Amino acid sequence: MTPRVLPERLLERVRRRAPTVLWLWVLWLLLWGGVRPVPLVGGLLVTVGVVALFGLPTVRRPGLRRPLRLLGLIGNLLTELVTTSVLVAWEALARGPKVSTGIVEVPLRTDSELLMASTALLSLMVPGSLVLEMDRERRLLYIHALPLRSPADVERRRGEVAGVERRLGRVFAERPPAPAAGTTGSTGAGGTEGGGA
Repeated sequence: MTPRVLPERLLERVRRRAPTVLWLWVLWLLLWGGVRPVPLVGGLLVTVGVVALFGLPTVRRPGLRRPLRLLGLIGNLLTELVTTSVLVAWEALARGPKVSTGIVEVPLRTDSELLMASTALLSLMVPGSLVLEMDRERRLLYIHALPLRSPADVERRRGEVAGVERRLGRVFAERPPAPAAGTTGSTGAGGTEGGGA
């Protein structure tokens, strides 16, 4: 390989990974706590260097084919944030440390790692939910949730996560496959545990 070809290949790699460079640069600036000359220039050099020198794995990104549905997803998420915040605040005031909690096993339908991670992230944003684990092979999410006073609350939580996954699938126009074998109707660690009402 001639000395001239190497820089050209590195530049081409940076051009193809421009969105990655941008996100890493923004993350760098956030970690430094502001936009100042040294972090601005240094961050750009570091991010370009990382992308150019290290072969990052290619992520299969579903295309955003229905942008209007994205507005519906955002609206639904904001509604859930408000209603769940009120519910969690009420439980904290009414029951304090005796709020009933539990771990819910949620089967996912998508086999896209990006949509799985997005579903977990959006579920994590809802107050009273904490994503403990994502089982990629069996397509399962394990969520610590509150309040969980009955099997109906467990099913409600499963339904909320399934709704997020379904809306994400619509935004990216992905048709989900059938659930993984052995996950339909599974309660696993679901149900209430700990917390004692």
